[in-house]
Amino acid sequence: MLNVPPQAFPAPGSQQRVAAGGRTKVPLKPGRSLMDWIRLTKSGKDLTGLKGRLIEVTEDELAKHNKKEDCWICIRGLVYNVTPYMEYHPGGEDELMKAAGTDGTDLFDQVRTTGSE
Repeated sequence: MLNVPPQAFPAPGSQQRVAAGGRTKVPLKPGRSLMDWIRLTKSGKDLTGLKGRLIEVTEDELAKHNKKEDCWICIRGLVYNVTPYMEYHPGGEDELMKAAGTDGTDLFDQVRTTGSE
């Protein structure tokens, strides 16, 4: 018999390990998996709603886009239209809505680092 030390899975410090009180995932609707999202992003469909144009977004403009049907979030100075992503987000729509129409950098970093402890 081999004397192999027991190992925890995932390994301590792994990005697969979630800290106590860490991220929560919600069940996604059928057809809303990560692979479905990847297929959608590669489909050529305009997910930004801007037809390829780049625009400058003021804080006032950003604040107008704070609903599930029209949701923009700023992360590290870049504004994202997350409306098409709502149903695909592993944390659910409510998680994205916490930063709707605002700068969500701090919230994004909190969630990102929680999952890597």
